[in-house]
Amino acid sequence: MGKRMLAFFRTDRLFSISLLLALIACFFGTFRWSFIDFKVILSLFGLMLVINGLEEAGLLRAFGQKLVEKSRNLRDLIRAIVLLSFFSSMFLTNDVAILTLLPIYLLLTRKEQQHTSVLLGAVYLIVAANLGSSLFPFGNPQNLFLFSYYQISLPQFMWTTGTFVGLSLLLLLVSIQLIPKTPLEIALQEEPFEKKPALLNAGLFVLMILGIFSVLPISIAVLVVAAVVWFSNKRLFAKVDYRLLLTFLCFFLIVGNIQDLSLVTDHIRPYFQETHRAFLGSILLSQGISNVPAAILIAPFTDLEKAVLLGVNVGGLGTLIASLANLIGYKLLKQARPKEARTFQKLFFIVNIIFLLLLGSIVYLLL
Repeated sequence: MGKRMLAFFRTDRLFSISLLLALIACFFGTFRWSFIDFKVILSLFGLMLVINGLEEAGLLRAFGQKLVEKSRNLRDLIRAIVLLSFFSSMFLTNDVAILTLLPIYLLLTRKEQQHTSVLLGAVYLIVAANLGSSLFPFGNPQNLFLFSYYQISLPQFMWTTGTFVGLSLLLLLVSIQLIPKTPLEIALQEEPFEKKPALLNAGLFVLMILGIFSVLPISIAVLVVAAVVWFSNKRLFAKVDYRLLLTFLCFFLIVGNIQDLSLVTDHIRPYFQETHRAFLGSILLSQGISNVPAAILIAPFTDLEKAVLLGVNVGGLGTLIASLANLIGYKLLKQARPKEARTFQKLFFIVNIIFLLLLGSIVYLLL
């Protein structure tokens, strides 16, 4: 029993650390329900149900197969899968894009001799998912939290992220051009998607978006989604990332208690009152603790929502732990190609640092 619990906490260290810190914070501070942003928790839960349903229906896999059919060489294949990752992550989140597309890509390229090019393709796929998901509030967890916390309108949100996402796409396309045009020989296996589940979950996704934008009460939207999923495909409840939900809850409790300590807030708040410092601080904090908890920790100390929003999204680039999606991608690659994991880490770091410096510098100048 003890070994199982130890293994459970070791598999997700961010959750383990956040749980420990939350317990300490509540022990020495206080527990209040008002610390927890339940709209964010409910929104994440409902989105996970719906997005897992879309993924299970095989929609992305079907798109991936069509793109492969049109690819004449390795560069074409990488461009196609990276673009699919970029645009699908806008609606289906960065995690789902990586979880669905990276295994397909690694399977398709398992016989390719250009190992460096293949690994670069995997890196670009992960980077594309992180960058593409920055456009909409529901593309990743940090956006969803900041959208709810600051009560940002959708036009204002997209006006803030649009230029950054456009620049990201341009940089990705230029980078892919550096990959050689190696001839491609892939045996395709047809994987049709299930139309009825796809349409049902697409409808539920629209319902969740209405809840997130407060057209409907979020509690009603999630209740309807949960009820429909329960009667149509209750297996999806087992696919929900409950540890991520609990991680959010823990950070809400940690931040709530920090806000009660004037000695701490008096030192933190001044740093995030200037736009460029708030932007850089958001990036740097993301490198150490990941961009989701960084967003939750920084938001209460500043009204500069644009700087924080751009900072934590740019901050998803860089280290492996800068984004939870990065860790997911690394785990998938290590499982599929353990001998190439070290080379992947080096390429991942080089590409991410270049993207971070270039995009970070441009956004810094535009702020």
